[in-house]
Amino acid sequence: MSITTQTIEIYDSANPLEVRTVTVPVRKGQKIYSHEPYAVEMLKMYDKYCGGEVLDNIASYEGGSFRDVREGIVASFNSDKATATIELSGKHSVSVGYNPKHEELELGKKIDVVVSKTKGRITGDASSKTAQLERVKQELIRQVDSPSFAYVGLVEDVIFNAANSFNGFVVNVSGVKCFMPGSESDVVPLNDYNELVGQTRYVMPISATSESIVVSHKEYLNTLKVSAINNLIAAKSTELVEGEVSSVKKFGVFIIIQKCVPTLLSVSEMNEETETKFKNGEINVGDTINFYVESVKDDRVTITQTACKSLGWDKLKEVVDNNSDYKISGTIKNIFENGAVVVAHEFNNITFFLSSKVLNLEKLSVGDEVVLPVENIDPVKKTVRLKITEEQN
Repeated sequence: MSITTQTIEIYDSANPLEVRTVTVPVRKGQKIYSHEPYAVEMLKMYDKYCGGEVLDNIASYEGGSFRDVREGIVASFNSDKATATIELSGKHSVSVGYNPKHEELELGKKIDVVVSKTKGRITGDASSKTAQLERVKQELIRQVDSPSFAYVGLVEDVIFNAANSFNGFVVNVSGVKCFMPGSESDVVPLNDYNELVGQTRYVMPISATSESIVVSHKEYLNTLKVSAINNLIAAKSTELVEGEVSSVKKFGVFIIIQKCVPTLLSVSEMNEETETKFKNGEINVGDTINFYVESVKDDRVTITQTACKSLGWDKLKEVVDNNSDYKISGTIKNIFENGAVVVAHEFNNITFFLSSKVLNLEKLSVGDEVVLPVENIDPVKKTVRLKITEEQN
């Protein structure tokens, strides 16, 4: 197999204009591209050419190229020809064009210049608007690897793919056109993507290509989630929490808490007023609903509108521990082939499932009142164990 060489340009990350080159063997007909992982692995094979500091500062290959905003000093200018020479460093300067009607230059003035280097040739653009946009763009690109804050983005348009299916949004971040996929627009699916057009959203850059920068509102919301979850954990079980309806389903409504924590309020956990409105179709996306936080496990939040059931389980355990002959009263809520769901109204309407092994389902109907002897209860697993009697068998 024949071997050829490739010249690789290495730069100092503090000053990309300063470069040096090394030559490494490559297979004939192939090239190495700096942004692919195998390139660095290959270079490690030739450490006599490339020390550790070189591997950390690989720019690009075959002539190299970069684009960034640099601060320079006006060394000279010609208003008639609308040209100027900007000194970038003691070794480098660049000739730029400018618009005398919009740009006022004076010798020694510091100015932002968009500097481009392609195949060894350095060019610049001293337009303040171009420099401003390029500075924002480069900042967004740097934030991809080490995000530290969010940007305000204006949702300008909806994008469809080749099959005319919804794909995402055009988001304007300080003049830079970015792309936000539909999946990154929220922590829950959108009900109507058109409603976002014209609205502003906090976004964070998550990837960048030569064509566009991809931003995410969901990523921003995820940064708020830890604090929101901690607040919910710290909330008292008797403290009402407010959320916003994000979608309405047959079995209940999905709710967003503090704009970043999704949860579900099922029909069985609604109070009488909410359940009536739900069954009448009077609950809509965007409505606010108050509820209690039942439990928080990892990122999963369980909510209810009835009195907090955890208190009911704690109360039941206390009663059973103090009375070995205690019998719990309840109402049959649902009956299945393998058992029934019982509601204990006395204990904040807690519900528990009893197997057909301990209940005679043939003698029971939904709504029946039952009195059951309790052996013990587990408030963590929320289970009730009954004493087996001859009557139950």
